[in-house]
Amino acid sequence: MTNIVIETGRLTADPELKLTGDSKLCKFRIAVDRPKRKGEDKPETDFFNCTAWNHNAEFINDMFSKGEMITVVGNLRSSTFEKNGEKRSAVEIKVNEVHFPGYRRKQENNSTADSGSTYDGDVLF
Repeated sequence: MTNIVIETGRLTADPELKLTGDSKLCKFRIAVDRPKRKGEDKPETDFFNCTAWNHNAEFINDMFSKGEMITVVGNLRSSTFEKNGEKRSAVEIKVNEVHFPGYRRKQENNSTADSGSTYDGDVLF
């Protein structure tokens, strides 16, 4: 069986890094636009909660912020819980890989790519 998801979207807020025992956990949410349908002015948007651990958690926290594009590769995880006496369920992406979907923002002083301010590669971790 296969459980792999790849999503590219924008962070809806700055990532949150927490220490959980000896591990680091980063939680964040991405907004992913669906393709527009004929006659629609705007595409519909899906929102995905994501979690990353340890090295990926630190990397995401250090390299990404609200509004930036990110591509995540991971697995869908579903969970059920009880809130106010009601059973609820949630689905999140457990991030295994992080990719830059394009060029990083250039620094304010218009420096060139040689300075390390941009990245045009793909896979990082």
